[in-house]
Amino acid sequence: MDVSLLEKLQLEFKCNQCGKCCAVGGDMLLSEGDVVRLVLDLDYGIMGFINQFLVVVPGEPVQYRIKDTAPCVFLDKLSRQCQVHSCWPKACLDYPFRLYLQGGCHFEDVLVCPVAVKMLEDHLKGAE
Repeated sequence: MDVSLLEKLQLEFKCNQCGKCCAVGGDMLLSEGDVVRLVLDLDYGIMGFINQFLVVVPGEPVQYRIKDTAPCVFLDKLSRQCQVHSCWPKACLDYPFRLYLQGGCHFEDVLVCPVAVKMLEDHLKGAE
């Protein structure tokens, strides 16, 4: 897959907040910055937040893995809306194309997103 094409598609990508990627979930890694933004947005104590929602991934830099990702613990199951949309972790911001390029998801995970599928279809139609 052409890296420059995927970066271009990522720049043009507009999430429609359908919740499909969140419902399928994935191996969500969070940085310390992601955790701080989430804690502040959700008005949690940092240790309570980490204990309830995350697992520490050893290494440098320290990262955290969301415990419940299928569906994502931050997806409202009734409305299918993200409860942390205002402070999305970097992995969510990079989904679908950039996250794929970074090895954070598989191509099948990209195809869960109807907006991404439409963008790829439109690109292929234009390439004919």
